[in-house]
Order: sequence, then C-alpha cells, then structure tokens
Amino acid sequence: MPTNKRKQQSVIFGYLKRSTTHSEMCLKHRVAIWCHSRKSRGRRRTFLKTVSRYQVDMMDFCQMLAIFLFCLMSICSAKDWNYFTFAQQWPIAVCAEHKSCFIPDSVVGWGIHGLWPSSDTESKGPENCNGSWPFDINNVMPLVPELKKYWPNLYPDTKANSFWEHEWSKHGTCATSLPATSNELKYFGMGLKLHAKYNISRILVNQGILPSKTAGYMINETEAAVKRELGVDAVIECVYDKEKTKKQLLYEISICLTKEFELISCNKKEVSETTCPRKEPFFYPPVHDDFPQIDISVI
Repeated sequence: MPTNKRKQQSVIFGYLKRSTTHSEMCLKHRVAIWCHSRKSRGRRRTFLKTVSRYQVDMMDFCQMLAIFLFCLMSICSAKDWNYFTFAQQWPIAVCAEHKSCFIPDSVVGWGIHGLWPSSDTESKGPENCNGSWPFDINNVMPLVPELKKYWPNLYPDTKANSFWEHEWSKHGTCATSLPATSNELKYFGMGLKLHAKYNISRILVNQGILPSKTAGYMINETEAAVKRELGVDAVIECVYDKEKTKKQLLYEISICLTKEFELISCNKKEVSETTCPRKEPFFYPPVHDDFPQIDISVI
C-alpha cells in the first residue's frame, strides 16, 4: 500500500477511534448516509478538497466509514439507561424451573443473577450492546473461585462458563461506558462487591426471615422487611414449583442502584406487579439439608 494511502487511513481511523460516545457514533452513521446521498455531491467535492493533501477519494473514504460503522452498529443502536438492577436468586427456586439442575455443595445461599443497565422506560434497558466484544474467561480468571460460589451456573447440561458469557454479552457490554464496569474483570468484580454488600441472605435473616421446610411468608411482610433493612423498595419475585412441592417459592430479589452504585427504590410498577401471591404465603426452602439456614460466611 502506498505511503500516502496508509497515512490517509491512519488519519481517518484516528479520528473515528477518538469518538466513542453514543451521540458521536450515531452522528457518524449520518455521515455514512451523507456519503451515499446524491444531493450531497457538491458538498462532498468541497469536503474532499479539504483532505486532498492525503489523496483521499470519495469511494475510499465512504468505504472505510462504512466498515468501521458496521463494527459499531450495535453500540450506536443501544438505548440509553439511567440505573442498575442487581438481581439475586435463590438456588432451590431456580432449579424448580429447570429439569436439569445441580446445586454444588459450595453454593449455600443467594446467588447473583445479574447486574443489568436499566431504564425507567417501558423497554427496561439496553441489551447486547457490542457483539464484537465476546466474553473471554481469561479476563476474569482471578474471580473464578468466587464466581463459582456466588454467581454459579446451576445447569449441568450447559458449558461451565455459559452463564457468565450470557450475562456479559447481554448486559455487561452495555455497562462499559462507566469506569467501574468498563471491562469483564471490573463488571463481574462489581457484581461480587454488591453481593457482599447487599447480600439477600443477610438482609432476610436480620429481619427474621429464614429458610424453612414448613414455614410460609407473606409478600407484604417480606417487602416491608427488605425496605426496613435497605431503606428502599426492592422487586421480589416468586416461581411456582409444579414438579415437586406444588407451592410458590421465593425466587429472586432485585435492588436498584444509581450509576454511582447508590441505593434507590425500584420502579413502583415493577414492585407492585410482583409474581408472588398477595393473598397466600410463599415458601423459602433451604438449599441443602445440612445447610438449613444461610451462608454464614456473608454475615
């Protein structure tokens, strides 16, 4: 490739790489459309004269823009978001939804479901924001022992890393604009920090709500207990165990946080539309018979 051509591409890609915000990338999308517009022929000629010292012709410039913009297409289309949802799930209830499920002995309390960029709009938030950034287990190797215990994959018929891969691709790639969650290590590390700080096992036991094979709990009392402990409203979900107990089981509790990871109340509509029954109790069975209460390591 001639030297002046390499210099041309270096200048253009240097500019593009310096612009990474949502609005800037969407502006580049308009530039790509402009490159193909007949009405802009005269303006293109004027523009190209300004870069003639790099011998950039219109076709090369537009082709390079199109290639780069294609790689960023998913980011450009990502929706805005303004808070995080941090969801923790009860292993027994998770397994009630799946026939192939196994809870390791090391998992004795609430596990992380996910840390999700969220929005107050009906769409709830962005998903799958960067298909060109696949999950790489090597980037989180220092966290793997903790992830296996507190962010476990309970489905033996899937790849060991598939749960983390799913959460990163669907949600983590949408959080990379923040320094605290800008890559896999920081994103999963933040999830573990939040699990330690706002562990649902500890929150419930502090309010006298313990796993039991026989005791049932009412959703109104549980919502009030969580609010007393945290000072904010959380979203509580249940699932019906149609195979074994034929009962409603406590499944998931989600808290909401600002982008600075300060607690806020979750959306009132989501709180009120809980999947737990309002007029009858749900149940909170222990994970293992030999670990009937909670994971005492998090208290």
